[in-house]
Amino acid sequence: MSTVGLERVLWTPVTEADREEVRASLQKVLRSPQFSSSKRYPALLKYLVEKTLEGQGDQLKERTIGVEVFGRPVDYDTNTDTAVRYSAGEVRKRLALYHHAREADPIHIVLSTRSYVPEFQRLEATESGVVQVSPAPVDDRAFAGLIAELRSAEKWKRTALASISLLCLLILGAGFLWVRGFLHRDALAGFWRPVLETKQPALICPGGVVFSAASPSGTKVADQSIPDPFLSFGSTLAVGRVAVVLNGHAGQYRVQSAATTTLAQISDGPVIFIGAYNNQWAQRFLEPLRFHFQPKPDEAILDHANPGRIWRRDPSKPFDQKPDYAIVARFREASTANTIVVIAGLQRFGTDAASQFAVNPELLAQLDRRLGPDWIHKNIEVVLKVDVVDGRIGAPQIEDAAII
Repeated sequence: MSTVGLERVLWTPVTEADREEVRASLQKVLRSPQFSSSKRYPALLKYLVEKTLEGQGDQLKERTIGVEVFGRPVDYDTNTDTAVRYSAGEVRKRLALYHHAREADPIHIVLSTRSYVPEFQRLEATESGVVQVSPAPVDDRAFAGLIAELRSAEKWKRTALASISLLCLLILGAGFLWVRGFLHRDALAGFWRPVLETKQPALICPGGVVFSAASPSGTKVADQSIPDPFLSFGSTLAVGRVAVVLNGHAGQYRVQSAATTTLAQISDGPVIFIGAYNNQWAQRFLEPLRFHFQPKPDEAILDHANPGRIWRRDPSKPFDQKPDYAIVARFREASTANTIVVIAGLQRFGTDAASQFAVNPELLAQLDRRLGPDWIHKNIEVVLKVDVVDGRIGAPQIEDAAII
C-alpha cells in the first residue's frame, strides 16, 4: 500500500491567497540572519518577489533594477557598475543558505543564475513512500565551501590550483598559529576586530597581473580588459593568510580582483586591499594618509609628515636580492563609512611580508611599544622593511608606525 509523501515542485501563485502565502514566506526570509543584517539584499529580494507576484516579471531587467532599487541614473553604465549583478549573486547565495537549513518549509524562493525573475517551489503531497525535497542545483553551490569560493567565484583558473593547495596548508597550520600566539591573542583580534564585528561580509580585493617581458618583475597590472588575471605568489599567500584569519574567527568574506571591483561594492562592507602597484584602489585610499605610495614610474613609499623621507628599493641591485618595503594600514574611510585594510608592498616580496605581519600576533604586539596599547581602537599605518635574498624574504621589520 502506498503512503503519502511530499515532493517539491515548481509552482506559480495564482490566487490572492497564494500570493499572500508567498509574502508570508518572504517575510520569514527577510527576518533571517542571512538577510536581516543588510539593507541592500532584502530590498532587492523584496522588489523582485513583489514585481513577480504583480505579474511584472518581464520588467525585471538589470538597468530597471539598478534605477528602481539602487537609485542609479537611467543612463548609467551597467558594464562598469555591477551593483545589480553582484547583489543578485549574494541574494542567490543567501537564499541557498536559508533554505538549506529549512528544507521542510512549504515554499522556497529561488533566484536562478539565468534570470532576475524568482521562482517558487512548493511541497505537494504525492503517492510515494519517501519524502523528496530537492533544492535548486544552482543554489547548492553556495555550500561548496572555502576552497570552492576561491576556485569558482573568482574564475582565476590558471592560478586556482596553487591558491587552493596553499590555502589547505595554511588551514592545517592555523592551529599552530593560535597556540603560538596565545599570549598575544588580543593584538591579532584587536587588529581585525573592526572587520569581524561588522555584519557585512568582507571583500578581499587583490591586485591582478598578467605576464610581461618588459617588466623587471615579469608581470604588469591587469585592467578591466583582462577577464582572467593572475595572482602573484605574494598576493596568493596574502589572500590565503587573510582568509584563514577571517575563517578562524567565523568571519564572512569573498574574493574579487581589484580590476573588476567598483566603488559601489567597496561601499557595501569592510574591504582588504592586497597589493599596491597592481591595485589602483589601495593607492587611491592611501594617498591622503600619512604613509602612501608614490605614483609610477618611481615606486616608493612617501611620508606626508616628513616629505624628505622616502622608502624605495635599490635600483643598483638585482630584483630578487634587495630589501622591499610595505605598508599595513587599517582605518575607517570617511566616504564609504567602512573599515579599510591595506596590505601592500612595493613589490611582491613586500606584500608577502606585510601579510605575515597582519596575521602574526607576536609581530602585531610590537605596536604596543610604538603606539601604546590603545592602538587597537585607532586608525593606524605601519611601514615595514623586509630583506630579500635569492628571492626569499626574512622577517618583516617595523620602520615606522603612526596613529592617523
